[in-house]
Amino acid sequence: MKRFIFLMLMGLSFNSFAHDDGGVLSEDVTAVDYFMVSCSEDSDRMYFKISTPTTTPLLSAQVMKGNFVTNIPTSRGGVEILQGGGNYRILVNKNGAGKVGYAFEYHCENGGEHTETSINQLQ
Repeated sequence: MKRFIFLMLMGLSFNSFAHDDGGVLSEDVTAVDYFMVSCSEDSDRMYFKISTPTTTPLLSAQVMKGNFVTNIPTSRGGVEILQGGGNYRILVNKNGAGKVGYAFEYHCENGGEHTETSINQLQ
């Protein structure tokens, strides 16, 4: 419920077919949030987009699956990651000190159709 209220206060809107989550990274420059998104085996991709209402510190996410890693800054927009079904690990971090809130959108697909998607925050 806290995350829902936080996202509403940020004024961000999300696609009704997507899932959303988010958080607040603490003041510490080394603050990191860690999530795992699980896509059903019939998925051929995961869509991911991160956003924040602030410009500093800069915020980005690294999405990893197997040996694949991509960096997604808040300025990049949404990205389709064509790595199939399974677990996608997501690290959210920043480039400097200061508390920063963020939200992200994620969903698994197969040929443009939404597939089973779940998330767990690991840290």
